Amino acid sequence: MLKGDLFPRERPLDEKSLELLEFPKIRERIAALASFSGGRELALALLPSSDHASVARSHQEWLEARRLLELRASFGLGGVHDVRPAAEQARLGGVLTTEQLQDVRDTLQGARTLQDTVARLKDQLPVLWEAIGSLPDCRALQQEIDRCVGPRGEVLDGSSPLLARLRTEARSAHDRLQDRLTELLTSSRYRTMLQEPIITLRNGRYVMPVKADFRGEFRGIVHDLSSSGATVFMEPLATIDLGNRWRELQLEEEREVARVLRQLSIMVGDYAPEVVASVEVLARMDLALAKARYGQQVRGIAPHLEAGSSDPPPEGAAGWPALGPLALVEARHPLLTGHVVPISLELAADFYALVITGPNTGGKTVALKTAGLLVLMAEAGVPVPAAQGTRIPLYPSVFADIGDEQSIEQSLSTFSSHMSNIIRILGTAGNDSLVLLDELGAGTDPTEGSALGRAILRRLLEHHVSTIATTHHNDLKAFAYNTPWVRNASVEFDAGTLSPTYRLTVGLPGRSNAIAIAERLGLPGELVAQARGFLEPEQLQAETLLEQLQREKDLAASLRQEAEELRRAADEARRRWSARLQEVDAAKEQMLEEARSQLAAEAETLQRSLREAARQVEQALRERRREELVAAAQTAQETEAALAGPRWQPPRRRRARQLEQPLRLAPGTQVRLRGLGQTAEVVSAPDAPEEEVEVQIGAFRAKVRRDQLEAAEGDARPWPSPGWAYALGSPDLVEPELHLRGLRVEEALTRLDEYLDTAFRGGLPWVRVIHGKGTGAMRRAVREALTRHPLVRSFESPGQEQGGEGVTVAHLAQ
Repeated sequence: MLKGDLFPRERPLDEKSLELLEFPKIRERIAALASFSGGRELALALLPSSDHASVARSHQEWLEARRLLELRASFGLGGVHDVRPAAEQARLGGVLTTEQLQDVRDTLQGARTLQDTVARLKDQLPVLWEAIGSLPDCRALQQEIDRCVGPRGEVLDGSSPLLARLRTEARSAHDRLQDRLTELLTSSRYRTMLQEPIITLRNGRYVMPVKADFRGEFRGIVHDLSSSGATVFMEPLATIDLGNRWRELQLEEEREVARVLRQLSIMVGDYAPEVVASVEVLARMDLALAKARYGQQVRGIAPHLEAGSSDPPPEGAAGWPALGPLALVEARHPLLTGHVVPISLELAADFYALVITGPNTGGKTVALKTAGLLVLMAEAGVPVPAAQGTRIPLYPSVFADIGDEQSIEQSLSTFSSHMSNIIRILGTAGNDSLVLLDELGAGTDPTEGSALGRAILRRLLEHHVSTIATTHHNDLKAFAYNTPWVRNASVEFDAGTLSPTYRLTVGLPGRSNAIAIAERLGLPGELVAQARGFLEPEQLQAETLLEQLQREKDLAASLRQEAEELRRAADEARRRWSARLQEVDAAKEQMLEEARSQLAAEAETLQRSLREAARQVEQALRERRREELVAAAQTAQETEAALAGPRWQPPRRRRARQLEQPLRLAPGTQVRLRGLGQTAEVVSAPDAPEEEVEVQIGAFRAKVRRDQLEAAEGDARPWPSPGWAYALGSPDLVEPELHLRGLRVEEALTRLDEYLDTAFRGGLPWVRVIHGKGTGAMRRAVREALTRHPLVRSFESPGQEQGGEGVTVAHLAQ
């Protein structure tokens, strides 16, 4: 079983004080919010601790559990069971029932679901993930139980081939038995013998209700009699063999089911340590979730935990309390219902004992119990119903003496019982303890009670024990006022309504208000005056002074509240104006950003328009240039034809005349390139009319279309040499090759553009551009320029013997 005390302890707890402060009721309320018995067991075993690391971790666990509930509102551990007894039974060789196996499966499924959920949020839930992430892997066991046990607790057919076969045969045997019984039931022979035409079961055998008068005529075995004796339930002899076979198959099925359950139980026993570990992790998680739900109910917080005081003790305070200050802010008793007035109290750096005074039913004992119970809750890792700023030391021991402890069995009066408890506390408490004393010095003569009270407080002060005490004795008020490290406190009382306000004020002693209450309740005035007359003058003066101080304190509190409201109003106004300025700045920035975006878009549109216009202009210039070049070439050819006389005709006419007769293309045939007049030799004849012809032009070979060739005649215009041409309008020769090696890309492209213009005007059908191989940058730039050039029809790389990738052959437009 799980250990209830999750934290290490330095000294035994005072169980009596836990009962007096009603800590067990807090455990019961948390246990009621747990999802399964494992979490409830941990909740009921909660105990306070002074180990800072363990308590801080426990608070962090419920804080993360609350975060998990906020993110997954419907999250819970439903279906999880405490299967540790079943795992132990299986480990010892016991056979589990299908219900126990179902509980094991559901628990392992719950553990896996929890792990998957926290894994997705592990960045937000690091402490929970540290505990849950190491859950043992029991998926093989869960899957095997899933395979063998159905959702209704039945052993499935698929758990064993033999079981599946036996069940199939049993169903067939049952059907045959039913058919035979139905046949007998409807036969005319047995109709008059039966009380009713029904088939029923007796002791696992199918029988018919036979009239007692016909039991001798009905052949069968008697299994039962009706209460009146008029009906005999008999199994027909005709169905005994069928019934026996059905029963045999049932018994075999039961044996196979038992074998399957035994095998599953052995597997659970093998996984027993992992199953137990999973249950313990689930129980701790269930406790954290229960604490989180309880914290939502009481609006609890995780207080700042004071592990010890790092400040040196004040001068003259050797043996100062070992722990830091106690400060409760807007604290509420978690067991009170209805409208609960919060209290704030502290044991600060300059005092470690507090004496609370005030009228009966004013809330002194509630304040004392609230302080003690909240300290125990914080030390147990339970949400504390208080406001932020609450600081709680981790006292190793908390002692309380509260309430009427009269014991008839032990013949102890109220005073004797209280005194016995206080004597025990004085012998145990140290400077790391918290002591709570209710109605100190009560239950005996006021003078002696007051003296005892001062002596007890002085002893606790000498041992530097953190102490909170309540009392009615005026001497103890004076003692608190005149003694270092002690402070007075009081619960307020509204004399106008004769009711307590339940607010605690630190720094002022309280008044009993007994005479004022009696006067308000209708005590005759002469009696009230007489009672006041019996008071000592010093006491009257003290009461008057306390009343005056209370009025001044109330006035100061009212002024402070008014100033606080004004401050809040000013802060709210400042916040509104600051938010407004931020909105204005944001709107201004948004307008500027929109303007910048709009200008950028317009600029981009203009740039695109300019680029498109430049492209169109460049294209138009190229088109115009090409048209002008073609027109110039035609004009030059016509001019040369006119100058040459009858021996020279324009190429268009010559081509037209030559096309009238078919051109014979055989290897060795001399032909002329149309438009150039350059003679070439046919290297290989084409196989089809549409194929290109390979010709030799000077030192180069090329493939040209058939319609670009014409027969060579004796009057062909002589050219300077094969492979060269004149540029139209220029006396210079045009070389069929352009060398670009050694040039920069920009310079090379400029020279390429000029050379293509010259070659086109010279009538060259193709040219060789020698750019070299190198890194390939020049080749890519040249070919990209050829792709866009209007005078280039196509280009290609020649064979390796003619330069390969270091040369590009460009075919010019005709």
